[in-house]
Amino acid sequence: MTIEFHTPAREVQEWVIDDIKKKLTEFHHRDKEISRAEVHFRKHPIAFDGDYVCEINLTIFGNSIMVQRSGDSYTQASREVLKELAEIIEDQIQKQKEPPGEIYSSVRV
Repeated sequence: MTIEFHTPAREVQEWVIDDIKKKLTEFHHRDKEISRAEVHFRKHPIAFDGDYVCEINLTIFGNSIMVQRSGDSYTQASREVLKELAEIIEDQIQKQKEPPGEIYSSVRV
C-alpha cells in the first residue's frame, strides 16, 4: 500500500503522522484491497468548527473513499477521520463476507 502525506511545513507533529501510518497499515491488514492512501493536512481559512483540517482519501479496489474532518488541532481532526474510516472499512469487510444474492443464468440445463 502506498501512503502519501501532504502537510504544511513543520506544523504537524511527527508522532501524529506515525500514528496515522500505523492505523492505515492496520486497515490494510484487515482489508487487502486498500491500495493507496492520501493524507492532507491544512488550515481552514474560514472555520466554523475548527481551524485544522485532516482529509484522508483511500483507494479500495479502484473505488475512492474520502473522509474529511476539522478540529481544534491536527491530532483531533486526524482521530475523527480515522474513527470514521474504521467504521467504513468494517462495513466494507462485512459486505465482502456476505454471500452473493441469487444468481440467474440464461443457460438451460
